[in-house]
Amino acid sequence: MRLIAKTILLALIPAVSIWASDTINLVVLHINDTHGKLSPYDLEGRSVGGMGRLATLVKQIRAANPGRVLLLHAGDIFSRGEPVVIYTGGHVNLLAFEKMGFDAITPGNGEFYFGIENLERQTSRVATPFIHANVTYQYHKGAIFPPYVIKEIQGVKVGILGLGLIRPWHQSSLPLTLNDAVETAKQYAPALRPKVNFLIALTHIGAKNDSLLAAAVPELDLIVGGDSHTRLDTPSRIARANGAGRVSIVQARHYYQFLGRVDVQLKKANQGYRVARLDGKLLPIDEKIAPDAEIEALIAEQAVPLDEVICQTERDLPNARDQKSALGDLVARAVLHQTRADVAILERNGDTQGFAAGDIALKDIYRLRQYRPPLMLTRLSRDQIRAVLSARMYLTAGCSFDRMENAIANLAIRAKSDSVGTYLVAMEKQIAFRHFLRNAASDTVAFDFTGQRVDTALERYLRDVKVIRRAEDKKRGPG
Repeated sequence: MRLIAKTILLALIPAVSIWASDTINLVVLHINDTHGKLSPYDLEGRSVGGMGRLATLVKQIRAANPGRVLLLHAGDIFSRGEPVVIYTGGHVNLLAFEKMGFDAITPGNGEFYFGIENLERQTSRVATPFIHANVTYQYHKGAIFPPYVIKEIQGVKVGILGLGLIRPWHQSSLPLTLNDAVETAKQYAPALRPKVNFLIALTHIGAKNDSLLAAAVPELDLIVGGDSHTRLDTPSRIARANGAGRVSIVQARHYYQFLGRVDVQLKKANQGYRVARLDGKLLPIDEKIAPDAEIEALIAEQAVPLDEVICQTERDLPNARDQKSALGDLVARAVLHQTRADVAILERNGDTQGFAAGDIALKDIYRLRQYRPPLMLTRLSRDQIRAVLSARMYLTAGCSFDRMENAIANLAIRAKSDSVGTYLVAMEKQIAFRHFLRNAASDTVAFDFTGQRVDTALERYLRDVKVIRRAEDKKRGPG
């Protein structure tokens, strides 16, 4: 009797295995537009967000769904953010994502703001797959990242196609070409579809464009989106242009407020699998979730250098966004000194707070210039300098002037011009791009890289100064 029972039990095992392979349940976790916010923060009286909390939530879901989870990021990871993000060029973010086991990331436009060189360097230092099909190099048309990745989950193959954007008004777009996301997807999806059982577009193109993509590319099953910071509590369903069902779209707001979860049930069909059910929801990331100790320790370790005090100030250095400010004067003066230029022209400091009297730590420097702006040198005539200054409110050093609406009067430059009447001007690359590099003026104005950024120039200057005294030189021109 015991032998018969054992034989019956063994006979049942293959049958159960065959039945299980007919239905596959997947869990797709997704997040987008985190923008360098590593730590929890207050939102309407609640503590929300935090990379450590995200890691805990992901671990819990993986434990409950072993071998069935995909984790995706739809871009804008380290544009803006906390000082350690700026200081490391986003390396701290990618280290944490690698430790969490992200399956694929599509870079957002914000990843390019730090420069394509930085993006290439940081992504090469981690094993996490980065995918991007529709941004290519301008000169040789080559791809920056692979266009897609294929993951095998529970015996089924999941294709993930990356689509994103760059901002043509930003200097980081200079060596790149943005190809239409929908047209690019039309090129890749038909060939990719036969290779996979489930096809995801991981996009950073905004909710409106996601809808256009869903309607135009019937091979897609799911679009995991970013860029528009849209909160979709449940998936949006867009009818395919060929009339064969609908494509689901999900997006998880921003700043680690939510982790998106999509539960997908696939059933075996005559050819491959079909989507039998797809449900999505947003999971709050808040104080109910304890932060993961390993991720918290990683972030803390990367941030240790930022506690170093590099200078002291005996007086407050407030910032004013649209007028002359003590902080603006300090930044411009630092750039002028470090580049040995005659004139410095910089973007204003935005909404950041100034420095209070007391210690200035490295972390204070790296909260001022959130896009790591490179510094360039060129030679401009007095008229060219006047034209740049009249375009908008900039921080300046080495000159003084009166502003009358959009006109510059009484321009005085402290240095002497060279033999052809030009001055050495230091400016952020974005200003050079705005006024010269993307138009015909680039043919007549040459720029050299200084090897410095505004934040690094300020750091070096303050290390040399050591103490900012109460009494400062009153002869500086307006910022």
